Order: sequence, then C-alpha cells, then structure tokens
Amino acid sequence: MVFVKAKEGPPNAKEKETDPDIFTVQYFDERGNMTIRSDGSVAWRCNNPAAMLSSPYSTSKDRRCIGTAGNAKYKYAVYPDYQTGHEALIVMLKGSKYFHLTLRQASLRYVEEDPNHIHKIVRLSKLDPDRIIKSLSEKEFDAYWKAIEENEGWAVGRELFVDKWYITAVHKKRGVICEYRIQKKEEDIWLSKSEALSMAGSGQLHAIVVHMKNGSCYLRPEYHAASFSSLIV
Repeated sequence: MVFVKAKEGPPNAKEKETDPDIFTVQYFDERGNMTIRSDGSVAWRCNNPAAMLSSPYSTSKDRRCIGTAGNAKYKYAVYPDYQTGHEALIVMLKGSKYFHLTLRQASLRYVEEDPNHIHKIVRLSKLDPDRIIKSLSEKEFDAYWKAIEENEGWAVGRELFVDKWYITAVHKKRGVICEYRIQKKEEDIWLSKSEALSMAGSGQLHAIVVHMKNGSCYLRPEYHAASFSSLIV
C-alpha cells in the first residue's frame, strides 16, 4: 500500500486516559482509504525513524514528507514509509547544517530539549562525542545513524484499515435527501443522512460535508466527481 497523505488523528480513548500527549496518525492511499496507526513508538507511527520534528527541512517536497502529526508539545514529520524517513535523516546529517558539527554539537541542535541525548548516542555507537560527523568512516557513520534510530525506538503498534466508500444514490422525500446508498465491497447498503454525515466526517466516504449557516449539514460529491443520482419517493 502506498500512502500519499497523512495527518494527525485523535488519541484513542484508553490511550488518552494514560497519556494525554499521545496521538494517532491517519494515513491515506490513492483511493482515499485510511490506515490509522496507534500505540507503538512515535518513530513507527510517523514512519520517521529519527523522530524528526516538523521543520522547513523535514517537511520539504525534496524529503517527500506527506504530512505532520503530534501533540501539544511536539509536531513530527510523517513519511510514506520507513525508507523515506530514514533517507531524510541521512541527508540531514550529511547536509551543510550538520556535516561539520561534532556529534555533541549535532545532538544539541537536533534535540535541544534533551541534554542527555549525546550520552545515549555515545553509549549506543561507542563513538567519541567530539568527533566531527564529516570525519567518520562509512562504518562509523552507520553506527552513528543506527544509534540515533535505536534511541528513538521502532516499536510497532496497531494498524486499523478503514475502507473509504462511494455514494451511489440518494433517497429524496419532498426534494430533501433522507438516505444515502453506499457502495461497499460485497454489497450496497442504505444509510440515514445522520449516519452518512458521521462517516463522511470521519473520512470514510468519498463526499464532502457542507455546513450551512442555519446549522444544518449536507453531503456533496468530491471535487470533479459526478453528482449523486437520485431516487425520489
């Protein structure tokens, strides 16, 4: 599955009780189907093995970032897969802002809020904290980035796949829509207007929720999509 977009999702109820800063990540494929990642480590949830914070670099088009997610404290870049997130870290370490720094200086720039970061990296990599990144051999550089990723952890959590369905028809009474026919994989089902609005609001339907000034809502087709066909009763 190829993810093309991602965004922060609400925390699961049980997770929120134990950690108010936890968050889920909603990934979307080309058809609009959604995969929700919860639990696990931030690195895994965001396909961001170094847990790089959202920045002009980490979210740039060149880095192939597909969104951001996080909590009240931190926002992280989200990538379509591990390899893309890993490449973003390597390019950053070899770029002009880091390549001429010592490992100690790099840690201070990378995670300023954690002064103990360099001690963790040294313990994992066995490298001298005063070595300049540029001076590292290929083997030493591999040990360095592996230590950064290992420190963040890659704990796999839970994934929930949510199909995104199409509206194939609507029921109208006196010109007002009262039901929507939804095309699922195995069968078509009829949903009340309130049920369809709820599904569209959670990203499960190929439809856009329109909010009226009087407080009422209705669904309309996505941009460039055909109009819903009507069954008037």
